[in-house]
Amino acid sequence: MSRAAESVGSSVVDTLWLATLQRIVGRVSHEVKGALNGVSVNLEVVRSRSAKSDTLASAVSSFANAAVDQLDGLITMTEALLSVSREIREPVELGLLFRRIGALLAPASRVDGCEISFDASMADVGETSANGAAVRLTVASVLLAAIEQSHAVRCVAGLVDDGGVVTVRIDGGHDAANGVSVDAEIVTAAADAGIVIMAESSAILISFPR
Repeated sequence: MSRAAESVGSSVVDTLWLATLQRIVGRVSHEVKGALNGVSVNLEVVRSRSAKSDTLASAVSSFANAAVDQLDGLITMTEALLSVSREIREPVELGLLFRRIGALLAPASRVDGCEISFDASMADVGETSANGAAVRLTVASVLLAAIEQSHAVRCVAGLVDDGGVVTVRIDGGHDAANGVSVDAEIVTAAADAGIVIMAESSAILISFPR
């Protein structure tokens, strides 16, 4: 591929990624604000009640525990958002990228009635040599499409030895009986980077080059 073609491809991926990142932030912003508000409210209860000399620890422990749980969730989402927003390192560790984007999308998806899960095989999926920005765009876009079109998303990795390809199946379950569609421009941008997105009856397969 010529430098001019690479530049055009990079520009397209960057433009699509900005729109995808905005969609992600739009989905998680409510959960982040809710967690911040929850931590603030619970800590204020702890502060006000503990200021009274006759307050027992048991009277504020539930509020303190709730604040801790909300803070843990907030930290997880924040770390995931910072991770996917930074310049991506190559080669890309696929399992880690899937889990981080999944952790970012999971809280808001759960509120909408959709659960995201990862099969044990995702821990050993390994790396891909494909362009990092294109990989990130592909993973985020497909996960977004899956959670928006089904109620149970499960990611499973399968290795294909002949051809140096690793395939990840994003299963939308019976709720996605009509298939999970991905925008054509995402499919094209992925293909330009050597990543193949294929639709099945209720799932999407993504094949990444080793």
